Amino acid sequence: MDEVTMSHFNNILSEKDTEHQLVFYSPHSKYKVIGNSIVNNLLRETLKELRITKPITVHGLRHTHASVLLYKKVSIQYVSERLGHSNIETTLNKYAHLIAELYEEDELKTVNIFNDINSIVK
Repeated sequence: MDEVTMSHFNNILSEKDTEHQLVFYSPHSKYKVIGNSIVNNLLRETLKELRITKPITVHGLRHTHASVLLYKKVSIQYVSERLGHSNIETTLNKYAHLIAELYEEDELKTVNIFNDINSIVK
């Protein structure tokens, strides 16, 4: 986690007066965490306050997070582990469209590399 985000979480946790030290703590929950629907409702309200009209869920933010990492050339293995997928095939299947796009970019880079080498050799 980046330092700025971690700093925010540390501030949140230091303000919590709970033995569980959970960011999304709920004393009413069986597992002591806030449920997905509550988090999505809070996110929707926050987006409304910020006048962001395109709705997104927490799961959508997770998907966006993974897509950005893959687009920025972070390894599929790392992204898969970060998402908590049980195996890399799950990640490959979920992000196949993005991986195909990156493959096309890599193909073009490869052609350009060898075109550059050929121009030097001539």
